[in-house]
Amino acid sequence: MTERTIDEIYPFSIEVPQANLDDLRNRLKNTRWPNEVQPTGWQKGTELDYMKELVGYWIEHYDWRTVEAKLNHFEHYVARFDDLDVHFIHETSGQPNAMPIVLLHGWCESFYSYVRLIDWLTGKETTDSKNGLVFDVVVPSLPGFDFSTQPDEDEISATLAADAVAELMQRLGYETYAVHGGDWGGTVAQELARNHTDHIIGLHLSDVPYNNYFIVDREQASNVEREALDAFESWGQTEGGYISIQSTKPLTLSYGLSDSPAGLAAWLVEHFQRYSETMPNQDDLITNIMLYWLNNTIRSSIRYYNEGMGGDWNDGEDWGDEATDWGMSEDTDDSGDSREAAPTDDDGSGSGADWQTKIEVPTAIAIFPNDIVQPPRELAERFFTIERFTAMEHGGHFAALEVPELLEGDIRSFFRSF
Repeated sequence: MTERTIDEIYPFSIEVPQANLDDLRNRLKNTRWPNEVQPTGWQKGTELDYMKELVGYWIEHYDWRTVEAKLNHFEHYVARFDDLDVHFIHETSGQPNAMPIVLLHGWCESFYSYVRLIDWLTGKETTDSKNGLVFDVVVPSLPGFDFSTQPDEDEISATLAADAVAELMQRLGYETYAVHGGDWGGTVAQELARNHTDHIIGLHLSDVPYNNYFIVDREQASNVEREALDAFESWGQTEGGYISIQSTKPLTLSYGLSDSPAGLAAWLVEHFQRYSETMPNQDDLITNIMLYWLNNTIRSSIRYYNEGMGGDWNDGEDWGDEATDWGMSEDTDDSGDSREAAPTDDDGSGSGADWQTKIEVPTAIAIFPNDIVQPPRELAERFFTIERFTAMEHGGHFAALEVPELLEGDIRSFFRSF
């Protein structure tokens, strides 16, 4: 993997050309809807009536220019690497004792998920959980997302993203810093802690990164761990189809999603409906979709699934085994029995012989009730040095957008002890 250094950092402002907005509006108005004959709610995917309502709101009421102005309230920058531009927000508290923290989003999210937390964490807006602790906040758009570009030569992986974030934080003058992440952002956070341990104060996650589930030995797992593994496998069989297609045929999928804003919206919105206790409001959903649409990043964002989980993992393998179903590499020993492949430096989960299963950085995990799976603490302790493990009262997979107050409070409660 290419070792990247930052050539320059320059201020950035979000300024979408009006022609792009006009083109979007025309495409929305000319949407050709599926010929669904029997309404099934959300059972077979994003509900048709809901999509018609959302697109109608998008055309008639949603105001990108107002959103754009609000987003530009924050200090945006771009870090230019040799072959990669990484967009990020950098908001400081103005306090000399502030703790630096980097917030890492996942898919199908964007940096927008964290906008409510920024002013709270910096102390510019007061919340009940502040209690004197303030942060200097960095919110990157992961490579391939939003206003960040994608690498031309290297495969995208959590390791690549983590190395870019580590270089960025060093360039900003932060020798040590806290990290929060969820979904792919949690996987990137895990790799930051694994590969840049000395720079990480602590790790806060909103889930156990799902790649970890595949390296649990079921024979040695406890009953409660097996229940979590069973729930994860069941979810994969009923709801994980998007991972299979994004892992195996991402380009085929991307033709439609890159050309139809309604199609893109339906693909993204379904996940928010499935894994949220309370559906985000229409403005938040559309703003998140806009960041994919305006920058045409759906293809680059799903490279993490095709490349970051081992690349073309299905070559030469039969469908049906859990590993191949889920995009994980599998080897076969001399007897013909299958075994899990050891992590390599291109699988998004480590770096070959130096790879260590357990993260030694102090870690907190907040588990939200409407997330994909509810892992027990003992499963998390296989991979992390757990100092705080909290079952949250409300929320789901996209906690930063759905229940930002709860997430902020848990972040503060953990890092207050450092």
